[in-house]
Amino acid sequence: MSDFPNENVEGAASASPPFRLDLDSDLAERARRLDRCNMAEVIRRLPAQIEIALGDSIGPLPGGSFERVIVVGMGGSALPVDVVLDAFADRQKLPIHIVRHYELPDFVNERTLIVASSFSGGTEEVLAAIENLPNNANVVALSSGGRLATLAEARGYTLIRIPLHNEPPGFQPRSAVGYTATYLARVFHAAEALADSRPDLSAVPAFLRRHSTHEEARLTALWLADRIPVIYTDEQHLLGIARPAKIKFNENAKRPAFFNAFPELNHNEMIGFRTKLARFAVLYFDDPASHPRIRRRFEVMRTTFAARGMDHVDFREWRIPGATRAEKVFAALEFADWCSYYRALLDGLDPTPVDLVEEFKALLTAS
Repeated sequence: MSDFPNENVEGAASASPPFRLDLDSDLAERARRLDRCNMAEVIRRLPAQIEIALGDSIGPLPGGSFERVIVVGMGGSALPVDVVLDAFADRQKLPIHIVRHYELPDFVNERTLIVASSFSGGTEEVLAAIENLPNNANVVALSSGGRLATLAEARGYTLIRIPLHNEPPGFQPRSAVGYTATYLARVFHAAEALADSRPDLSAVPAFLRRHSTHEEARLTALWLADRIPVIYTDEQHLLGIARPAKIKFNENAKRPAFFNAFPELNHNEMIGFRTKLARFAVLYFDDPASHPRIRRRFEVMRTTFAARGMDHVDFREWRIPGATRAEKVFAALEFADWCSYYRALLDGLDPTPVDLVEEFKALLTAS
């Protein structure tokens, strides 16, 4: 775990310059030694990913009028769908479903647009879901290559290639959210399932470059120490921010993490903290546009826990910046990336590899 003692954490925001200099120096040294796949540069390139995907050609979509869209994907290839639906919650015009499974739902018909999303092109659930579709099916494939790209080209499906050549070796699906979310938003718009999101998306890169989340992310990573992260948001951001942030801590920081949303969690989940089975860090992503009672619920929960002496649960909030939902969602994702990145470094870990997942997939393929 971290070399920095927990007693320094609570005062980190107002710490003396020597402490900050030592922290900066330590993290820089750890980054040089541990960040073998240059994850820091990957995170910095989130604005560039959006710009590239906005300017890229996506080819003609299958013709016809659609009544719904289904995206088949897993992990980092499915996560961007929730990001888009959160960032443009008021723009959705048709039902958009996510299938994280081997089979398409029974209601798929000729007026359903199917988007097969697999970063590697080899995700077995995605391939299984579309393998029996005919050549003239309404399918868009989104991938960097692999079997899915080959299948799409052979059958004449629309193929959108994630430009992997722009990224360093070891680039992971979870890090492609700028590309994938932007391509998906464009596909949804072309299918008339989503109003045009390009003006808002076009403003996101400049916003992210102006509003750095590094400092707060580093201090939050330090505060996490040896606690299990529990990510809370307003219900409206449960899937677009809270779950992706939880996944960042799983894959970047290599530690368990959980997510939930106000107000529902106050009716059940918070009771489970009564038993001191572990140390938890409740990190609340506060959207200033949320109903004021949402933030009040967080404050009362923190006060109640303190009054009962439940010191195995600590609380911290981070206010999401941004004028539009798109700016807020992408800023929150960037913050989660940096926070989990720095936590990995503090724990002596390379944030990029997911060896356990790769080992699991290899064993599954062999069975």
